[in-house]
Amino acid sequence: MRPLSETAGYRQHWVEANGQRLRAETFGRPECPAVLLIMGNSAPGLVWPDGFCRSLSERNRFVVRFDQRDTGLSSYVDFAASPYTLDHLVDDAVALLDALGIRRANLVGLSQGGVVAYRMAMRAPERSSALTVMMSSADLRPKNDAFTGAPVREGELPRPARSYVDAVIALNSVASASDKEVAHNFVENFRLAKGALSPFNEDDWFQMGRAMAALPTLREDRLQARLANHSNHSKAQMATPALTPADLRNLKLPVQLIHGAQDPVFPMPHADWAAKQIPNSELVVIDRMGHALDRAFFDEIITAMTDFWRRRT
Repeated sequence: MRPLSETAGYRQHWVEANGQRLRAETFGRPECPAVLLIMGNSAPGLVWPDGFCRSLSERNRFVVRFDQRDTGLSSYVDFAASPYTLDHLVDDAVALLDALGIRRANLVGLSQGGVVAYRMAMRAPERSSALTVMMSSADLRPKNDAFTGAPVREGELPRPARSYVDAVIALNSVASASDKEVAHNFVENFRLAKGALSPFNEDDWFQMGRAMAALPTLREDRLQARLANHSNHSKAQMATPALTPADLRNLKLPVQLIHGAQDPVFPMPHADWAAKQIPNSELVVIDRMGHALDRAFFDEIITAMTDFWRRRT
């Protein structure tokens, strides 16, 4: 595989956005319709795989992936001194579009990124052409409550299975001390998240894990990167009000939900519930997929998204 720096249409950007220094990468031609990829909890942009971004750009799209604050090579925040919510991540994303000269984009959010995309569509609807929400939920509370041991709320959407929660907690109970351990834990977290039926391309995931482990060496503040508190996004989630049925009913732009039938983090009723609330939304269910973006699903997902954009924008 060619290095990204040698890939036609690839560029790296550093922008000042909403008081943060954000690192972004673009694929494709700027004159094509823009797609902003918003990754999930504490994950840098590279968790949108290179092959996914390239394939999407080859469908005549200008693809933007980026490191949100507290991820990758972007700014880290002292949450105690400067607490924030997911709406601050929305403001970062809007400011990023400004810095890149993008007036409107199709938003694609995965997991927590789906909630950021929902909230961006609500707060800045003029910047969004369409919204695709993948492997996500409009209500993050059941997931957060399962990991914190909070009591069950009446009528809540399904939580992750206790066996999954226990396995994730056990895997991450000891801080990774070496690059090899960082890469291993990254891969094993996604192996748990993929669900029972999903393919899992070992080479791809280990390559991504090694890239994750190398990120601190690419920063000027290497010590800060090693000591960064990667729970800040979870804190931001818990500081953000859950989306309500009224919020979802008021979405005016085209909304597509792509969900794996085997998702252990947000079981299928999360997507079914959101689709029922959002007027004229479209739900795409991928039978074997869980909560991991494996190359086995790239073509099906990209075809579904580009067909949706062709028909609805």
